[in-house]
Amino acid sequence: MNVDVEDEQQLFDFIGSDAIEKNFAKLGYISGLEKRELSYPTGLQFPDIPIALPHVDSKYIGKPFIYIARTKKVLKVRQMGDGREMSTNNFLFLGIKNASKQPELLAHMMNAFQNKEFVQTFLKIDSNEQMLNLMNTTFEKLENVKN
Repeated sequence: MNVDVEDEQQLFDFIGSDAIEKNFAKLGYISGLEKRELSYPTGLQFPDIPIALPHVDSKYIGKPFIYIARTKKVLKVRQMGDGREMSTNNFLFLGIKNASKQPELLAHMMNAFQNKEFVQTFLKIDSNEQMLNLMNTTFEKLENVKN
């Protein structure tokens, strides 16, 4: 929950190394993140929270996952769609095995982050266990979407 990095590259290295070590991601995941983010930025500015949803081609995913990282420092990222610079410290790395399910998962996540009550709860959480509980409760119906 309190990832100490200086920039997006360090964050990708940190998260990618952990995901690969735990067999959620495969070799090439980190470079896949970097390349995809250059071409298709994933920053989203919602009314109550800025987030980024980095993800890669499914060939780099070992097991489906959502890896939530909150950085200690606010990082510069680029917005989805127009590529404008924005800042956030909230990242949800999406490990999607079945690419056809990606639009549905993204739609559910976007709905959640447009919900003021969800966002307030999300921002107050400071432990991995609490975050896991919130995500499981919010997205429990999506188990078949991640696969």
